[in-house]
Amino acid sequence: MSKMKKVLVVDDDQNMLQLLYAFLRDSYHVIMAESGKAALECLRSQKVDLILLDYLMPGMNGKETLEEIRKDEELKDLPVFFLTGVSDSTKISECLKLDPIGYILKPIGKFSLLAKIRAYFEEMELESL
Repeated sequence: MSKMKKVLVVDDDQNMLQLLYAFLRDSYHVIMAESGKAALECLRSQKVDLILLDYLMPGMNGKETLEEIRKDEELKDLPVFFLTGVSDSTKISECLKLDPIGYILKPIGKFSLLAKIRAYFEEMELESL
């Protein structure tokens, strides 16, 4: 059996972090960060396999966080799903220019989220064969 994948969940809403942790904990090693700045610090100290990134956060929003990730030579290729309630088409377009692997609108159910993450990891496994 392969080792459990690490997923970094970035959201300033403590309730959302706890909910996502509950959704993911049985399938993934979950790391949580409450801000873009905390996420960047975390990423510089440990390797993750996937990031779930909120858009609306104080200080550094999700788009700005992903811009910083993409500028960093060590982090630039990390797969990122935006997981957010922001449905404004202009903001979504700006985020998609940063090449996330997906843009998931909240609210999302546990099984839908797990299916999207599992499909991504399965696709990556097939591409590596």
